Amino acid sequence: MEKEITQRLHILTLVVRKGRDIPLVREKAKALAKICSFSRIASVQLATAASEVARFLMKTSGGGTVSFFLICCRIDQHVKKTSYGGIELFFEGQAHTPIEAGTNNATSHWPSLEEFERSPPIPGLKKVLDEISIEGWAPGGTLKIKGIKWGRYLSWEKIQGKDKLIRKQLFPDTEKSYLENLRAKHQEVLRLLRELTSKNRELDQANSELLQLSRDLEILAHERTMTEIALRIADRIRNPATVIGGLARILLKRFPDGTPNRDKINAIFKEAIRLERIVGDFEKLAKKHVQSFEEVDLKKIVLEVLTTWRPALLQQAIKLTENMTDAPVMIRANTQTLKVALLHVLKNAVEASRAGGEIIVTVSKDKGRPFVSIEDQGYGIKKSVMKELFKGPVTTKKSGTGLGLMMVQQIVKEHQGEIRVESAEGEGTKIILLFPKRWKECD
Repeated sequence: MEKEITQRLHILTLVVRKGRDIPLVREKAKALAKICSFSRIASVQLATAASEVARFLMKTSGGGTVSFFLICCRIDQHVKKTSYGGIELFFEGQAHTPIEAGTNNATSHWPSLEEFERSPPIPGLKKVLDEISIEGWAPGGTLKIKGIKWGRYLSWEKIQGKDKLIRKQLFPDTEKSYLENLRAKHQEVLRLLRELTSKNRELDQANSELLQLSRDLEILAHERTMTEIALRIADRIRNPATVIGGLARILLKRFPDGTPNRDKINAIFKEAIRLERIVGDFEKLAKKHVQSFEEVDLKKIVLEVLTTWRPALLQQAIKLTENMTDAPVMIRANTQTLKVALLHVLKNAVEASRAGGEIIVTVSKDKGRPFVSIEDQGYGIKKSVMKELFKGPVTTKKSGTGLGLMMVQQIVKEHQGEIRVESAEGEGTKIILLFPKRWKECD
């Protein structure tokens, strides 16, 4: 029969930070069980459970706290009300990612709650404790484990009457009791300060990433503007300069040296030639950005982008799966602009993902063509929106401009590649950036 706790009395909170704290947890649990008239077997079971969880927190979280409570419940049994007494153990620690030996991708090995409950010490706890519950099992979350061991039929008045006896036997004097609890409160304050510092550090890092992304976009926009201006000017000058130069050349052939006005025609011809040279200079400026393209490993660029976004993935408990081919995937790329495109696609995937979801990043070749795909398990794209992609600015966000995916497409085109979008509403989205097998040099 499930029991509902009606009364709870806090006895002690211990901080577990060092190895010597574990025997203390065991000692206090055993002493408390003895005072509450638990049987010898029940006392040993409670003490063992307490020390095992404390050791688990030391191993996986670097420590935590364990709180001891006296509890009481009342149940109706054939009209007769019965009181049960018991001891509740409450453990709390930071849920850090368990890293397997020889791997660098911690988030890929985060076990599910079901897997965690099948791993030590949880199965053992379920055998010796009457009730156990687990909360906060997520990367970076606060892990909370609560266990209850029920004892004898005991009224709340009798439990409260044991308060002085408990404190007297658990602590040789009042000073020790005060210092133990003061130490626990002090450690809790330090933990909160560490969490706050960590959050501020993550915020600073996010701001830095956004600032860098903004700078990259400004540089990209500047390059695009300069290129467009250069091509526009060159296009407007080329035809008139060619016509003027051609007519001047014909006139010079018709008029021999010494003919009046021949010097003026010759001056016009020279200026036309100079204009053609200026047009050539503008075209060189327009093509200058091609010089920033170099042979690079696509895997290296993708891994650098993933490193930038890894804190955001951990914060939102998103699992990252990397499918990277062993061999280098060489492409000709402008590293800076390609990173901007990848960052934008990954950012969209993170924003579309649910907490606890998965993002799969694949780098490989398809029929000899290098590609990178970023797949999320989010809400997907509606068919009506899919039809309008790349035709103009499209966004499903309240504050979005819809220019991001068009910018990604432009960057990929500059890399002589193409972008493909596969999506089904409610099933997620897959963005594929496909690059050429061979780079075509521009004339």
